[in-house]
Amino acid sequence: MSGGLSMADQLMAFAGQAKAGELVLDPDVAKECADACAEAIESLRDTRRRMSNQTGLLPLGDFECGHQLAQILSDTTQQFVDRLDDHILCLTAIHDMVGAQIAESLTTDEQTAQAMARVSGQL
Repeated sequence: MSGGLSMADQLMAFAGQAKAGELVLDPDVAKECADACAEAIESLRDTRRRMSNQTGLLPLGDFECGHQLAQILSDTTQQFVDRLDDHILCLTAIHDMVGAQIAESLTTDEQTAQAMARVSGQL
């Protein structure tokens, strides 16, 4: 991959390759990875929801330095939420990549089973 692409862009490119059947992963590893990604994504989304509720100004007293501190904390929290969004995007791309591999494996398994049933029926 080009050095100019972000990690999320690279992962999305891999997901596209997996969906096109150009990237082959071990099915067991892909399933474990997809499950881990789904769990991590949900956890990060939950953390993001809780942190987003904290981006408002905190009541740190009715004086100027309290307002300034509240603004700093609010800005820092928003930066944290933005980084969570980046992580969620990367994990979603990984999940899509391995999910495409799982879907391909299931399709192949089903096609193989149908072919075996046809052959067995002809014997």
